[in-house]
Order: sequence, then structure tokens, then C-alpha cells
Amino acid sequence: MQAIEFETLVQDQSIPLPESTTLSTGQRVRVVVMFDSATKVDQPAADDDALIRLARNPLVISDFVPLSRDEAHAR
Repeated sequence: MQAIEFETLVQDQSIPLPESTTLSTGQRVRVVVMFDSATKVDQPAADDDALIRLARNPLVISDFVPLSRDEAHAR
């Protein structure tokens, strides 16, 4: 078993692997997560609404095609 060690930031409740890491679907891995519990993570302010949070952290959807102007006005 090989080991890699890296530091990264959690993004959307997932941990991105370095690009140099090659893993295959179904490959067995053992994961150990170490974190500093004293680290303060920015929490949404009480006055933040859903649109402000979404603007700060937009959703990324593969194969998304926005509506054309005509399609948007037809709705």
C-alpha cells in the first residue's frame, strides 16, 4: 500500500485530491483525516439569506445549459 500526504481545504463537504494522485473507481483506500479542532471556520452570518450564500458558493452542475433569453421570457 502506498501513502500520500497533503494539506487541502474541505470544499462542499469533500476533500479534493492532488491532481498527481491517480485512483481508479473501486480501488480500495484507507483514509485518515486529521484536523485542528481549534480552527474557526467561517459560518454564515445570521442575516445571510439563501441567495447571498448561493452567490458566495455557486452550485457547479456538469452539462448545465442556461436558458436563452426567449426561453426565459416564455416561462
